[in-house]
Amino acid sequence: MFGWTGRTIIVNIWDNSVTELRTKKAYAQEFIGGRGLGCRLMEEFTEPVIEPLSPENPLIFTTGPLTGTSAPMSGHFSVTCKSPLTSTIFSSNAGGYFGAELKFAGIDALVITGKAERPVYLNISDEDVEILPAGHLWGKSTAETTALLETKGKVACIGKAGEKLVSMANIINDRIYSSGRGGHGAVAGSKNLKAIVVKGTNIVEVAEPDAFGKAAEKTNKLLVANPSVSKGLAKYGSSVFTDLLDYIGVLPARNFMERKFSGADNLSGENISRKYKVQQAPCYGCPIGCRRTAEDGRPVPDFDSIWAFGPNIGNNDLELIREMDKLCFDYGLDPLSCGASIAAYMEANPWMEMDEVKGIILEIGNGKHDVCKGSHAYLCSVEKDEYSTAVKGLELPGYDPREMAGMAIAYATSNTGGSHLSAFMAAPELMGKPVLLDRKSFNGKAALVQYFQNLTAAIDSLVMCPYSILAIGEVELAALLSHATGRKYSAEEMLVAGERIYNLERLFNIKSGFTSKDDTLPDKFFGEEGINRNEFEKAISDYYHFRGWDADGIPAGGKLRELNITKAQR
Repeated sequence: MFGWTGRTIIVNIWDNSVTELRTKKAYAQEFIGGRGLGCRLMEEFTEPVIEPLSPENPLIFTTGPLTGTSAPMSGHFSVTCKSPLTSTIFSSNAGGYFGAELKFAGIDALVITGKAERPVYLNISDEDVEILPAGHLWGKSTAETTALLETKGKVACIGKAGEKLVSMANIINDRIYSSGRGGHGAVAGSKNLKAIVVKGTNIVEVAEPDAFGKAAEKTNKLLVANPSVSKGLAKYGSSVFTDLLDYIGVLPARNFMERKFSGADNLSGENISRKYKVQQAPCYGCPIGCRRTAEDGRPVPDFDSIWAFGPNIGNNDLELIREMDKLCFDYGLDPLSCGASIAAYMEANPWMEMDEVKGIILEIGNGKHDVCKGSHAYLCSVEKDEYSTAVKGLELPGYDPREMAGMAIAYATSNTGGSHLSAFMAAPELMGKPVLLDRKSFNGKAALVQYFQNLTAAIDSLVMCPYSILAIGEVELAALLSHATGRKYSAEEMLVAGERIYNLERLFNIKSGFTSKDDTLPDKFFGEEGINRNEFEKAISDYYHFRGWDADGIPAGGKLRELNITKAQR
């Protein structure tokens, strides 16, 4: 096989067994890799009704056919499980160097099942996979853990939050990259799995090297030619969005109680560049390098962290944001859900002072605060769910759905809950990719949302950076995949693969108990000064129509046969 390695590793840490299987050709061809392969393997290795923190919930790391190649922005990997925060299937696209190293070790998929009796870590060196004791690592921060293991290879690990099974715990790889907004770190912690270390020496071979090189070069030129990517992200990182969104009027503040934030200019990418000596920290093979580190080696907060610990809690102190972001990295907490949960807590408890926030993060990281299970669970427990900003249990990021109709549909219908990365509607509604649309209108948005969801699913399966969607589309992606694997994919087939993945995820969630009633937004976003509920519900109905689903949002038999996924159902 070209592009794919043909190797799937099954690790059962309950009985210390390691099994090597051939990656099924049909899985690779129809689900591409990454997110798609992870989704397909979830169907094979577990039941949708499992408890997320049970040993039966697999933690699946997958690479894609472009991972580790010369294609730009293709050093990513995907990690998939059933989320303890949302109870949905949840795949997370992660950057850095860990994914490329997995591919160099010859791995398409690493499936981890069971629960170890004592803390362990995996040590992978090409064909050798060891399950080693991690008692000396338990209780240590992600930075400390990485420092002790990185001489052996690239490291992905959890912090105390994962050990304490905090629902917003994530996984930190390569020191400054995080993945798993849905609590993937807690799933690792529930298995007593502290870390994975991987070292690979293989070369990723593509089927048509010359043609692949030309396709990669064309893709790179498109990225460089796109101002949002080359003049925005490349120069300032994702913090460039802060000033832009505030200027346009789509940057929410104080748990979405406000739609403008007076201190946004202090948190802008331009001000960060003036205030700190920053340098790029690009992922493997990325010509853009949107991640930044300061001269002290700490990561510069990205837009999600800046918004979550800035405008959303009413804070314009950049250094305080950096401190809170560092705590999240040390403890292995998702900054977005952590900050958004604190914002909800602050609205429900309005006399809380700003200097208390760092203490709350420490409590969350140690599993000792009321919001450890996420904002929605907390607000429901105190009967204040009117303050919720979560969809399917996942807190919304800093793109206000009241100002972006397409994003409102995307949030509501996302298979993972309130994620902007399931369909980055900021591209057409704010940045004019592929065309600039009236961001407040629902007209035509239902069809466009499902297109972007399918395209994103394909990107997440290749696996490429989500920001690549700003400059390249299915035509370029199909060319890269075709030349990498030797199997010809048309642009239409790329989108169909994405649609197949999206539908299979939808089926998993339906079997978990989700219904069309979950395809909505919190009540605080509707009303006179918010979204027109009738227009929104009409758009959701239109979305089901374009998806080929029935009126209850369930993929019909004809659609499943069309996508050839009936056999994937149990």
